[in-house]
Amino acid sequence: MSDIDAVAGMYNIVDRRRRVTADYQVPVEEFIAKLENHDLPQEICVVGLGDVLSGDAELRESLVDTMRLEMDYLNGQRPLPTVQFAVDGEFQSVGDSFDVEIDGEFYALEPVFGRQMKRREPGWVVTTFRV
Repeated sequence: MSDIDAVAGMYNIVDRRRRVTADYQVPVEEFIAKLENHDLPQEICVVGLGDVLSGDAELRESLVDTMRLEMDYLNGQRPLPTVQFAVDGEFQSVGDSFDVEIDGEFYALEPVFGRQMKRREPGWVVTTFRV
């Protein structure tokens, strides 16, 4: 296993400018397809989350629905998969949740990742597969 900034068994949202990401990187649409088909590699980095957060409501809804439907699949894998979502932005704590600043605009992570997010380290937020 490589030495990336991620915890197995959780969604890891990382600022790609500050954190080490997995070599295997896929766009959000491909991640959705892999998750639906139960074809997820052990270690994966999902790119393009900024577009999902900034306005692609249809893709965001598809991502969230798929993550919720496949939660048991993910939690049942042994070893647990390592899933990163990479963004080019800073995280800001907002009450019980986090926003990410991308190109001067703030976007809430809660609509995708729920309210259980925790800051692991600067530039790195984690949440369970139960979004």
